[in-house]
Amino acid sequence: MQVLRSALDFLGGPGPVLLAIGLLFATPVIDRLFVRRKRLGFRVLYNSKIGLGPEQLHDGTDPNSPQLRELVRVLDRMSIVVIRVRNTGSYDIDGEDFDKPLTFTFGNRVVWNARVSEAGSDEMKAEIRRSLQFFGSEASPAKATLPTVRERMAQRVAKWGGLAVPADPPGEPVWHGVRLEKLVLRRKQKFKLLVVLREPDGNREGELGKDVKVVGSLGGAGIVHDERPERLLTLPRLTGGLAALLAAVLVLVLAWPPTSTDATVACATGKLQVEGSSVFMPTMAAIADQYERACPGAEITTSATGSIQGVREVAGGADGDGMVALSDGKQEVQGVFAQQLAIVVYHVVVHSSVGLDTITVEQLRGIYAGVYTDWSQLRGGAPLPIRIVGRGGESGTRELFERRVLETGEGALSSNDCRVKDRAPEAPVIRCERDKNADVVREIGAVEGAIGYADAPSVAEARKTNALTALSLNGKVFDAAAGVEAGYPFWTVEYLYTRSEPAAGSLVGRFVAYVREHDGARVRMKDAGYLPCVTADGVPLDLCNLR
Repeated sequence: MQVLRSALDFLGGPGPVLLAIGLLFATPVIDRLFVRRKRLGFRVLYNSKIGLGPEQLHDGTDPNSPQLRELVRVLDRMSIVVIRVRNTGSYDIDGEDFDKPLTFTFGNRVVWNARVSEAGSDEMKAEIRRSLQFFGSEASPAKATLPTVRERMAQRVAKWGGLAVPADPPGEPVWHGVRLEKLVLRRKQKFKLLVVLREPDGNREGELGKDVKVVGSLGGAGIVHDERPERLLTLPRLTGGLAALLAAVLVLVLAWPPTSTDATVACATGKLQVEGSSVFMPTMAAIADQYERACPGAEITTSATGSIQGVREVAGGADGDGMVALSDGKQEVQGVFAQQLAIVVYHVVVHSSVGLDTITVEQLRGIYAGVYTDWSQLRGGAPLPIRIVGRGGESGTRELFERRVLETGEGALSSNDCRVKDRAPEAPVIRCERDKNADVVREIGAVEGAIGYADAPSVAEARKTNALTALSLNGKVFDAAAGVEAGYPFWTVEYLYTRSEPAAGSLVGRFVAYVREHDGARVRMKDAGYLPCVTADGVPLDLCNLR
């Protein structure tokens, strides 16, 4: 069962597997109706000698008479091939649909006669007869129709003397194959082609030939296929088998939930709501998913409501005991219990058109105060309006920026589109707001002259497009080894808030301990660009105590 669960996780979970099952069942239908709409099937039903003995030919006379024995010898060198041809697709087949006409060749055996049967109607039978063309070899231009072949057969029979079959004179036409030129078959129509063959003159005693070669192709969305029953692997069987296998895996995994969990995870059952920071919430959602997979009895939901709103919900909400809040920085709220989670670094970023890679904190404060409204005031050169992209009032990131960098508020909202002052024309600077850090960096990358701030992971993702630049502040960047001594102000600690110190055996207590201390959660945070406040050895990181 553990292997099956791992396989289900590898495939993406129940949702993608259900989608895959549906697509597998639909594949043969799509193939038949849209991909290879026109399908011509054939099958060789019979390929053997006529096989009549004297006892089946005499009429009460001596079955050992020389005449009967000679006739049997003649018939013994003749064979019959019966081929069924039918339209197995969902569309009519016209003569113009063939890239190569349907052709049957029979090795060295010579065609003596042919017949069309089970054609459904006399008109269809006559049309198929007219389409038959007999040839000596693929390279030979000489062709013959069915009446010509039958006339030649009558001439051969007439030459029999004493029932001995003479050899064909040199230069006399012989045919080894038949081609159906411009075959027309309506949907579900079928017919049988019976061909009488004789061994060549040089083969009077050996085994009868069995060769039947079929050539033909439909152009575009069409296929000519052999319907022989020995074809075990077909598209419907393959896709149906895979769909059944996936369905069995899904049913088994869902019907038998795991009874044992990862021994390194302390599980608890129940429901838990995690709210707060939009910056950290994507990483928290991934960690919560890991915990749920290890502990099937736990149900954890996440919601990016903003740091301030999340802490308020924990402190005063009716369901606060079943909630955990994420906050970018420590909140001065009474009646809650805070625990350090990880260091979050932020950057001031500008659109690449600005042409700067560093800025002083004093210049930054002047931009937000409206002292500087054009980049030419700071770097010279051509005029380029300064456009500020900020966060809303519930953002912990904004609170951190105002407290640690600006030391004052950001200023009034003056723009909706971040390009002009369409909300407050009298405002000193163009300033708009976006709900999430990812939205902030996306807007900065799209608007010339834009400036804003965001967490390091969001900035790292956005910088892949080379549309924006992360600025150093006073020429300094964050240095974890130097901590606050490095002089970079724009970083904080992510905090986990609960209403009270959680009980050790509760879902809140065990999940918070998992998030802070388990290697799986720590690796997830480090991969996202955060520095956990608890080391791999379980030792608190001193730097986290500075914020």
